[in-house]
Amino acid sequence: MKTKIILQKDIPSLGVTGDVKEVSPGYARNFLLPRRLAVLSTERTRKIWEARKEKIEQERKEKLLAAEEQGRQIRETVCTLAVRSSKEGKLYGSVTTADVANAFQKKGLTLDRRWIQLSEAIKTTGEFSGNVRLHPQVSAAFKIIVNAVA
Repeated sequence: MKTKIILQKDIPSLGVTGDVKEVSPGYARNFLLPRRLAVLSTERTRKIWEARKEKIEQERKEKLLAAEEQGRQIRETVCTLAVRSSKEGKLYGSVTTADVANAFQKKGLTLDRRWIQLSEAIKTTGEFSGNVRLHPQVSAAFKIIVNAVA
């Protein structure tokens, strides 16, 4: 038995705002509904969402344009990180997605570390690449340069 819901926010693995989906009752009851990510699909809620559909579509277009612009800025930006390392270039620890997000923050670009994907674990100095999902339809590749600090 599935439960019909209407999504109130974009959920990458499920759908976008306003979509009517069928999910397991436990997922709806224990995760989606308490976090206000979705509402139960009833006749009343479907009418409310139909009335808001045009506004939601406009917001989606605006978000997409903003994400494309931010993606262009990210592609043009090269982040340089100064990290403590040994003489051979091995880092004491590793560069994490939070470190990358902080480096972009210093350049004036706000990124959510959860959406950053590094091509490989960064444990040495050098040049690395990564990807960030800004929108379900927009992702941007970026370049990171890791330098040694004594």
